[in-house]
Amino acid sequence: MKIIQHPRMRDIVIGDEVYSYEHRLFARVEEVFPAAVCVKVAFLSFRQRVEMLIAPQLWRADDIENLSVCRYCGGREQLATTAQTGIPLRVCERCGMVPPEQYMHELGSRQ
Repeated sequence: MKIIQHPRMRDIVIGDEVYSYEHRLFARVEEVFPAAVCVKVAFLSFRQRVEMLIAPQLWRADDIENLSVCRYCGGREQLATTAQTGIPLRVCERCGMVPPEQYMHELGSRQ
């Protein structure tokens, strides 16, 4: 049986910033798998004393947005942060010159 890579995973590399829609968290990618990424998430533990712990988590490809590439063309050069939807998405300088209503394809949009 051949393992097929999820379409969202082809542009994700170790060190990229991703946003999880399910957890509503940002994290850096530690490892890439065909249909998920491994990230390390810090959290506070209040058991005996207050401690900050770091735990690895697997986030599914369907639940994440890669913030290290341009949302429209997938480029990694000259990115600027936009916050039109509340999630800080990145757009390259070239795509930023085009008015948003003229984008040919946006992830998750219906045509």
